[in-house]
Amino acid sequence: MSKDFIKDNAGDYPVYSSQTENDGILGKINTYKYDGEYLTWTTDGANAGTVFRRSGKFSVTNVCGLLKIKEEDILNDYLYYALSVEAKKHVNSGMGNPKLMSNVMGSIKVIVPSAEQQESIIKVLNNLSEICESFKSGLPAEIKARHKQYEYYRDKLLTFSEK
Repeated sequence: MSKDFIKDNAGDYPVYSSQTENDGILGKINTYKYDGEYLTWTTDGANAGTVFRRSGKFSVTNVCGLLKIKEEDILNDYLYYALSVEAKKHVNSGMGNPKLMSNVMGSIKVIVPSAEQQESIIKVLNNLSEICESFKSGLPAEIKARHKQYEYYRDKLLTFSEK
């Protein structure tokens, strides 16, 4: 799917590529190919093996890996977290361009605990992810506030009254 196709068919449905910027969204078009809960991953380049959760209606480019869970005993979010760790271990860096193709991704084995254990793991990791995201969004404001505080005290400490 080319950028020209996306431009000529602009719409509401995201097109995910193998890029990691902008959550992998290359653009939005007026049709979709997939609808539901999926995982995608970056198939090649420096970020090969980066895994994303996808839901709703969307399409993918030909260089974006796509995985739909068919087993009922594994939860999508659990597999997302498990593959986020395991996929990077299977990236082939030969020939200078890292790759993680579908055949390799399909052969990755992950331990599948009970549904209750998966839900517990998901809950903990979702909470930690939310904390990390709040730090990311709050950190620039905190840095700015500390910088203002520094300037205030610097100015107070270096302002001398004349006698």
